[in-house]
Amino acid sequence: MRNWHSLYEIFTFPIGILFFACAILGIGNLLTNSAFSAFYTINNEVVILLAEAMMKIGSFLIVNFPLIFLIRVVTRKAGSATSVLSAIAGYITYLVMTMYFSSGNSSLPSTAFSSVLGLSFSTSASSSVTAGVHYPLQTGILSTVLIGIITLTVYNSSRRHNEYGFFSFISKDVGCVIRTVFFSALAGFGVALLWPYVMQGITKVINFIASDTTNPVNLAIYGMLDRVLSVFNLGALVRQPFWYTSSGGSWINLVGANAAGDVNIWTSQLSSGSLTGMAGRFITPYYVLNIFAMPGLLWGMYSIETDLIERRRLRLFYILATLLSLVSGTLLPLEIMLLLLCPLLFLFHVGCTGLLYGIFSAMHVYLGYNYTGTSVLTALPGTLLEYLSYFKYSSLQHTLIVIAIVGAVSFFVYFFVTRLYFRHLALDLFNTGGKERLTKGTIAAVGGIENVKMTHSSCSRLVISLYDPTKINVAKLKQLGSIRVYETKAGFAICYGASSTIVSMGISQTMRDKIRKAK
Repeated sequence: MRNWHSLYEIFTFPIGILFFACAILGIGNLLTNSAFSAFYTINNEVVILLAEAMMKIGSFLIVNFPLIFLIRVVTRKAGSATSVLSAIAGYITYLVMTMYFSSGNSSLPSTAFSSVLGLSFSTSASSSVTAGVHYPLQTGILSTVLIGIITLTVYNSSRRHNEYGFFSFISKDVGCVIRTVFFSALAGFGVALLWPYVMQGITKVINFIASDTTNPVNLAIYGMLDRVLSVFNLGALVRQPFWYTSSGGSWINLVGANAAGDVNIWTSQLSSGSLTGMAGRFITPYYVLNIFAMPGLLWGMYSIETDLIERRRLRLFYILATLLSLVSGTLLPLEIMLLLLCPLLFLFHVGCTGLLYGIFSAMHVYLGYNYTGTSVLTALPGTLLEYLSYFKYSSLQHTLIVIAIVGAVSFFVYFFVTRLYFRHLALDLFNTGGKERLTKGTIAAVGGIENVKMTHSSCSRLVISLYDPTKINVAKLKQLGSIRVYETKAGFAICYGASSTIVSMGISQTMRDKIRKAK
């Protein structure tokens, strides 16, 4: 668990970049999206160009977040420019290998491929390559894991390079890049051979969901699968078929034009003014998640912060994060944070998402997404402005009210479950004594309860103010599971991850018991 929590420390910076990417993508969308023309119209060419540039930058960062995570991993573990350059070279090699050695596999659907970093080819001397443009396989975070392991292993090995070996004319750094590229090529070749089996499993689930898209159970499975795959950068595998193909339904308008896919159907019906009330089933829960649930989660985490100075310092961030969730959504960065910091809370979120899909399907309450783009990874469904724009349609009044009621309930559920988790469930869920051992061990490592002046906590760290700072045993704290120990103005910050609040409560209780006994 300590190693798992250390991933949160490593990826805090990339998650921040994802927040930034969502923010500029959302701002660009606000300024250019024609769906919001009922509220305002932007005619300034400079503003429009700037907004489009922001959307392009945000989209690039979101689509390529596995590469950002990869660079962070090798930088944190190796801290060398050689490791970073080796990782980038290995990542590109891996993508190229998957592109060429999976191009002849006709069993793979088009959703298995993606134009990562603009890599593609259309002609080849090989007869096994079919006609058309070919792209690398879309393997998401798997590429980060594979290339990260290869890069760090090769880099550490290269530091022991023998200057008088057979290839002594090759420097350590160049040799590191060469070997990383070689093993990354092998990894890409292996993934190209094995990925069809992964896609077969995903395709079976997609076919099962598509067999009856009116069944609440099927919709619940879709919702859970969508959220799980999204955090691994594989959300397009399940979204694309239901948003843009007949798996998500089909509709023929009055002039005989056919629209396939849930998003296409909603957009077509909205433009023709003939909403049937059946499209939008794959989008509706996004309005609850973005407008209500994620703000509830954010403010639940904010309420865990016990240091008043820290709360004032972080208040603006939580306000901005809430606004961002309302106008563009923060599902991806928040879900990655939950997975790394508190996996149990992430599972709760996934389960709630599935439940929302099932509830709305059972109630026949659907609200779609007016979107003419094709990128499902950077689409922004379920925003507040789009929700408000539908109030002008009398046929949607009941739907909007139901979503607001379910959303309000979801806000409080997420808020109180978040508090419950960090205060009681993050450590020793099955009462094995782990909470008591960690609390007592921490007290002993800081010099005893008599040495503790004050304690504060947040979602990821415990801060202890000591009368005698020299008594702290950092090595002991790390043995207990602390990821990092460092000194702040308020005291020593001990990073226990999601367990920090529970340990702080345990120490505070011990201090109160000591005072009562003294009386």
